[in-house]
Amino acid sequence: MNSREIILKALKEIEDNGAYFSASLNHALSQAEPIDRGFVTEVIYGVVKNKTAIDHIIMQFSKVKIKKMSPYVLNILRMGVYQLYFMDKIPASACCNESVKLAKRYANKGAQGFINGLLRNVSRNIDTISFPDKTDIKNYLSVVYSYPLWLVEKLISQYGEEVTEDILRESNLSHPVNIRVNTLKTTRDELISILEKEGVKAEIYEDLDYCLSVKGKLDIHSLKSYKDGLFSLQNISSVKTVLELSPQKDEVIMDICSAPGGKTAFISELMGNQGKVFAYDLHPHKIDLINSAMKRLGIDIVNAEVHDGTVLMEEFVGKADRVLVDAPCSGIGVIHKKPDIKWTRSPEDIQALSEIQGKILETSSS
Repeated sequence: MNSREIILKALKEIEDNGAYFSASLNHALSQAEPIDRGFVTEVIYGVVKNKTAIDHIIMQFSKVKIKKMSPYVLNILRMGVYQLYFMDKIPASACCNESVKLAKRYANKGAQGFINGLLRNVSRNIDTISFPDKTDIKNYLSVVYSYPLWLVEKLISQYGEEVTEDILRESNLSHPVNIRVNTLKTTRDELISILEKEGVKAEIYEDLDYCLSVKGKLDIHSLKSYKDGLFSLQNISSVKTVLELSPQKDEVIMDICSAPGGKTAFISELMGNQGKVFAYDLHPHKIDLINSAMKRLGIDIVNAEVHDGTVLMEEFVGKADRVLVDAPCSGIGVIHKKPDIKWTRSPEDIQALSEIQGKILETSSS
């Protein structure tokens, strides 16, 4: 499959089957040629992140309603519009021609002509595309920043219009890739040197001894340093959370909602791989992720097991030195890296999750 076909299948999987965004993206990247992985990543991210704005553009040039389009036709159009409107390095002719090639494989003849005509019409009229006016602020924010209306309304009620726009704008930006040094195997300065030899430019992140900020793209699966467990991908907020926990050697520490194990690993590294860390998650396949991460990093003090964090473990009452609870949440704060959260969460989800959080915190406090 060529890169655009890989993208199309990933988008359809995310849209139709509610597939995990990260899993679909990783699967797509595993099929793509190394030279195409940047393009594949950008278009999948871009389409999911800007779906409302893209659909708004489509409807300015289509007499057929979005709901009447087949999933393949709709996603070919979304891919095309994203390349035409949001990317500046893809020639319009190439975008339209490649979209037609996809349509020949995944749409009927009538749809092929429809796709070709709509995308060429968009390319010819790119400067006249319009968006809602700020006088209708909720609709404006929802369409321009591609957020569901309920979430825009919720944020406005809590923060006001101006701050809400700042939040939405920031959440749509790409954030730097940060990595955490595995001090069980290397030092910060050694890792910088090793990564440089692998073609990766990394710099010290502010005053955090454990963190590096990577410049440019990072394909971890091609790096020997990653396979050897010299570092982990981790957000700065997660690093600071574990530092606040302040784990010590020879302690008993519990990570109640551990998967995929990033904070568990950092806890163990700060403990010098001495003591005991109990890591839990609700799903067996996520326990496998934790165990796999610990093996790669050279950590052997973690005991990972399936457990429901809302259920009290009597044998641990009063026994743990420290407990970390990163409870299940809406994920709205990490939309910048998981844009599908916009479309997979609802107000009901947030209420249900807050109740689960309360139960887990109450149990964990024992």
